[in-house]
Amino acid sequence: MNHDMMAVTAADLYSTFEGHVLPGSMFILWALVWIGQNFRAGALDSPSRALESSLFVPVLKVVLPLIGVWVEIPGEGWGPTTTLMSLQHVTMYSAFALTGIIDLLAHRGLLSRSPTFVGYALAQLNAGWLFWGHAIHEGVDGSVHRILASVFFVVAGLGALEVFRPTAGLAWLRMGAQLVLGGWFILGAWILYLSGWDLSASYNVGRASMYFSWMVMGIASAVLAARILADRRGAPVAG
Repeated sequence: MNHDMMAVTAADLYSTFEGHVLPGSMFILWALVWIGQNFRAGALDSPSRALESSLFVPVLKVVLPLIGVWVEIPGEGWGPTTTLMSLQHVTMYSAFALTGIIDLLAHRGLLSRSPTFVGYALAQLNAGWLFWGHAIHEGVDGSVHRILASVFFVVAGLGALEVFRPTAGLAWLRMGAQLVLGGWFILGAWILYLSGWDLSASYNVGRASMYFSWMVMGIASAVLAARILADRRGAPVAG
């Protein structure tokens, strides 16, 4: 039977609404903290600066992913596919928790700045790879997860570039891309679980892509405005 004629709903999926909203909220929180920190004068002016300039975000990077791991541990009666999806989330969270440990070691002076960006980029790359394989369905579900994986890859690339060229411009791009990442987790969760769409319809694949584009344009505008405001408040924006 033609796949477009087989209606797929949220009940046919193996992950959960909460499983998307929790990491999305986590990524948005990190990005907002970064933006807040970079309103302070001098936050982006040092090429030797590690990824995190305070203890707050590294602690969040350890604590929040560990909460995510606890939430995602497969329960009794779960089928093989459900367990696989959950374990992929656990793997993602564990990698980000490790980046928090790297940040803490750098904060103590035990590591240089480069490993903080390399660890961050590798955790993003790892998550992108996992979510690319997470899209076991076609239609809207597959499209949402492939877009998500692509954003992970973009964020990973920006983090890797900052190892070699630590500029304010790249930092703001990273913060914006992280907001897009978190925003798409949450918007994607709404599309998959609350929208009531037929997830196998080609028309809705196009709608999901259009919503992603609108979200990117909105976040880009907000981040650009934040950077201009930071400039006026005295934060450096060279680069």
